[in-house]
Amino acid sequence: MLRHRFIVGFLALAALSASALYAADPAPDGKIHKLTLANSNFNVDGKPLLLAAGEMHPGRIQPEFWETRIKQARAMGLNTISVYVFWNQIEAKEGEFKFEGITDIRRFVKLCQDNGMWVILRAGPYVCAETEFGGFPSWLLKDRAMKIRNNDPKFLNYCRLYVEQLAKQVADLQVNHGGPILMTQFENEYSNINPYLSAMHDLFVKAGFDGQLMICDHSGTVWNNTAGIPGVLRGYNGIRSASAARIAEAKKANGDGPVFTPEFYTGWFDLWGGKLMTVDTKQQVADTKFLFQNNVSFCFYVFNGGTNFGFSAGSNAGRPMQTTYDYDAPVDELGRTTEKFTALRAAISQELKSTPPAPPAEPKVISIPAFSLKLDAALITHLGKSVDSESVKPMEDVGQDYGFIDYRTKIAAATSKAKLHLPVARDYVWVLVNGHVVADGLTAPKTPVFDATFTAPAGATVDILVENMGRTSSPFDQANSRKGLEGNPTLDGKALTGWKIYSITAPADLAPVNGPAPAGAPAGPSLFTGTFNLAETGETYLDLSNFRFGVVWVNGHNLGRFWDIGASRSLYLPSTWQKKGENQITVLETAPAPAKPQIAASPKMVEIPFKPIEPFWVDGVGKPVETVPGQGDDGAGLQ
Repeated sequence: MLRHRFIVGFLALAALSASALYAADPAPDGKIHKLTLANSNFNVDGKPLLLAAGEMHPGRIQPEFWETRIKQARAMGLNTISVYVFWNQIEAKEGEFKFEGITDIRRFVKLCQDNGMWVILRAGPYVCAETEFGGFPSWLLKDRAMKIRNNDPKFLNYCRLYVEQLAKQVADLQVNHGGPILMTQFENEYSNINPYLSAMHDLFVKAGFDGQLMICDHSGTVWNNTAGIPGVLRGYNGIRSASAARIAEAKKANGDGPVFTPEFYTGWFDLWGGKLMTVDTKQQVADTKFLFQNNVSFCFYVFNGGTNFGFSAGSNAGRPMQTTYDYDAPVDELGRTTEKFTALRAAISQELKSTPPAPPAEPKVISIPAFSLKLDAALITHLGKSVDSESVKPMEDVGQDYGFIDYRTKIAAATSKAKLHLPVARDYVWVLVNGHVVADGLTAPKTPVFDATFTAPAGATVDILVENMGRTSSPFDQANSRKGLEGNPTLDGKALTGWKIYSITAPADLAPVNGPAPAGAPAGPSLFTGTFNLAETGETYLDLSNFRFGVVWVNGHNLGRFWDIGASRSLYLPSTWQKKGENQITVLETAPAPAKPQIAASPKMVEIPFKPIEPFWVDGVGKPVETVPGQGDDGAGLQ
């Protein structure tokens, strides 16, 4: 068991080293314990406890691997697991709450307790986390009058129903009831303590979260000029690099309580059209030692990032997230310990004069020889059931959450260089005339206008296919979050009406041929299918270098999105979704058919130089724009 009782001075006080004085760590043991915040410490039954935490998201990690990841965290020297809970996974459909598989949060918390780890529950309802819509379910957008993340009674009622259901699962696992949950965080990076945040606090308490509550924010006016909510700890994101001034600011905000940084970044999120972000391991080690030596509790964000499987990736200020959430973390996307893990384990052991338990065995990884896929058909020839409507509707109004949506109509008269105008189209758009792509592109998040010019014969079928590339997770943006088409599409200034609307989220949504089949090989979004055989299963990356832009399903599981603008050209295929023997694969390729429709797999992620594209990734002088850890992701001031 790790040992670290800290009696360390703060800043101007004479600071003792972490190894100077320590006692046995309090640990979750199924008994009721008392957590207090005093003398600049977290105290469990009066014993000081410095929180050395690691962030993990059950919704991004296969449930079969949860316990291994928790054991790996313990083996690196950590004593706490911090966990975001994703409301949109728990209540994907309004009123239908599911706590199973990746949403079995009770099982996750119990596994932490079984392995001697405390828990910080980051419950939302808004979490950011670079996940779709910041963790909010998309059906909240159906009511245009309701204000989300606001003191709107209807919105608060939806939050109440969610929090009450969550409380039924885990409220009895708070430390004051015999469980491992030391603290519960409500909301996230709100940057304003106002009636909404106070209402959210009261909502959690009434639901049964009667232990220690906390909020999480970056520095700024919220720290310097506003009083906190009585009894609520204020976590401070972004403390690193020997920042005594920031620690002093956090200390001032929390008075006699401890300083805690809930997001001590091990890396950074990855955006399409950007490089894979990293944080230097030597700097990480130096910063970690600094926090220990200044009695600052911390959480590595993230310890293991996981994967934005399916359509779960969000966007940052409208810039879509890559499928990988590897994050340059101590444990990588495939579950392997890294050089950063080894270095941090050594640093923590040195600070505590104690050796943590040995890590569990590394995961088995495999390679798969190249196999070929065959072209099935153009996507628009396989559309399923439709919703008939005189005008276009966004995804949310036809009950669709994620994926693709196709709008189909016919034009009566022949056209020559006619101008199609889409006043609101989010996010990626393909315009097809009689099955052939005449225009495509990604719209800007706040000016999502799309125009195309084409020539077509009388009676031509026009399809407008739109992909939801991920609702903005930070900064939160309700006004620009509905996906698909809104407004009134026009052709040469005349309204287009009489639409059939098709929702596409999985191959199961598709049907036998019911649309115009273009002559020759499809030039637009098409389906490729195939099989591959495995003698054994293991963790691996599919190499999508031969394909350009689309989605992959293996044995019915959506691995996520690939895109040739980089940087990653791989998709993680977990062993849990593999079968010995024959495996089925479907690829939706939205770009022209590849010359060599082959895929192979190996344990190494394929990375290419990224290709910045306008309007998101290039500034006024044509240089790529990148965010860096600690900047540009504060979700601030959206009330």
